[in-house]
Amino acid sequence: MMKSLKMVPLLLSTLAFNGAAHAGWLDNLSNKTEPQVTAPQTQNNDLVSTVMSQLGLNQNQAEGGLGSLLSLAQSTLGDESFAPIAAAIPGADMLLGAAPQADNGSGMSGLLSQAGDLGASLQGGAQVYDAFEKLGISKQLAMPMVDIVKSYLDTNAGAGTSDLLLQGLGAIL
Repeated sequence: MMKSLKMVPLLLSTLAFNGAAHAGWLDNLSNKTEPQVTAPQTQNNDLVSTVMSQLGLNQNQAEGGLGSLLSLAQSTLGDESFAPIAAAIPGADMLLGAAPQADNGSGMSGLLSQAGDLGASLQGGAQVYDAFEKLGISKQLAMPMVDIVKSYLDTNAGAGTSDLLLQGLGAIL
């Protein structure tokens, strides 16, 4: 037992000297800085980059425009049928969140909301055009953007996924 007690100072000094070489963990314990949090953004994915470069849009416009198209497809198809589209597009949830909120009280979609059943069937497309207007995107870029998404899905998704997209976007096609 006495021999064990004599070893304690030796053991502690050895740990102290070895620990100094690996003391970074001690600094981490005492470091009070807050963890860095980055703002959620879509992954700088190929789809957003393609829309930006081919249509001359900034990132906010590309993400919001794609989000408004995806939102129309999701509301038309329902969540279950929309799932393959969402799974094939990196950051689809973020894109959906980037779409401007629909305002059913104004714009073309507001007028159509008062037009009964016929208006309701056209309202989704009007909401996309209203969202494009809020983002500063010409309505004429809606079809080229749809074509880019379709091409992306043809390349990166399972068979029939781009057909689902077109079905979901029927109101603007």
